[in-house]
Amino acid sequence: MKILLVTFGSRGDVQPVLALALAIQDRGHEVLLVGPPERATWAQEYGCPYRPLGGNLTAFIDGIPQAHTLTAALRFVAFVYREVREQFERLHEILEGADLVIGASLVFALSSVAEQMGVPYRYLAFCPQILPSAYHPFPAFKTQRFPSGLNRLTWKGMHTLDRIGLSRLVNNWRKQAGLMALQDPWSHFVGDKVIVASDPELAGLPPDLETRADQTGYLHLRQSRPSNPVLEKFFESGLPPVFAGFGSMPKKDQARNVSLMVKAARLNGQRIIINKFWDEPSEYSGEKDVFFLKGYPHLELFPKVSMVIHHGGAGTTASSAISGVPQIIVPHILDQYYWGERIYRARLGPKPIRRSRLSARNLGQAIQECLSDNRMRLKAGEISCRIRDRDSLGLTVDALSL
Repeated sequence: MKILLVTFGSRGDVQPVLALALAIQDRGHEVLLVGPPERATWAQEYGCPYRPLGGNLTAFIDGIPQAHTLTAALRFVAFVYREVREQFERLHEILEGADLVIGASLVFALSSVAEQMGVPYRYLAFCPQILPSAYHPFPAFKTQRFPSGLNRLTWKGMHTLDRIGLSRLVNNWRKQAGLMALQDPWSHFVGDKVIVASDPELAGLPPDLETRADQTGYLHLRQSRPSNPVLEKFFESGLPPVFAGFGSMPKKDQARNVSLMVKAARLNGQRIIINKFWDEPSEYSGEKDVFFLKGYPHLELFPKVSMVIHHGGAGTTASSAISGVPQIIVPHILDQYYWGERIYRARLGPKPIRRSRLSARNLGQAIQECLSDNRMRLKAGEISCRIRDRDSLGLTVDALSL
């Protein structure tokens, strides 16, 4: 079979799809991964055929000073709309000859193009929150403790507002293509049998779903450990350090956080590894208790640290959980608030800290909680063992009936 996997987003939106593409390829199928242009060389290094689609999302995000503001949100929505228009223009050619197409993340044109061409379509979700339910709000809402009736209302409200937004864009194309207008485009995006590639130990599927769903576990990419003698020496020189990094969030915002992260660690007498996405030197470069690290695989790093401070992306959350370490989540946007709440409820980390309220003091308190709560650390270890026993990639390939 010729199977196309189409995704658009940050590295966290591409990496698990790449892992799935390689697993499908190992089963003897022909695959093509379609995604943002800046990930082409990286995917091809793994031996995965890759076709660029859309603009450079990484460059776009890096140009935003702060991700958690209303201005940033509006700019992001406008960017996504431009990408969807390009998807409608180019996907017909890309899907030619495909036996199955699998979509993930921000590919809102894909289900309609697949329908027009008669190509079977499946959607891959990395978070249960993408599915309408009374158990969680629409992903645009930060609050995760609404009553069930209000959660339902957020979905209905966003559905109503969307009639002049993405729904209108999609239905205009469908009209030109001779397809019926969609009353509920969101349900069409996820399809009638979605695969939820997240770990049920962190967040199971809500019981009131109106679509069929298979939850298979997060799709980790197998990466080799790069040689880094300086990092190894840092580990050997003391107790396991704290790790901090906000993944795909804007570089400028991350650079501004360095001082408060170092201060929070030092308040607790801890050393810290900081994930560095920017090029400029830091005032803390050369400090014995601070180590800046670039591009090191999470699954090789996280088991060696005492805790992980991160933004709450689905991939970093899953990598922290399978590594068996507590995690402190500082959500910036969308489902990061969902994951922050789920990690807190599972007692795998302290109460999440919103980015707008982040300070050295409250981050230091969260670090202290992770260090002092033995039950949290034991729970993290127990959850790690349960996740490791699951072959998520194999279950996902099986769920595709390949």
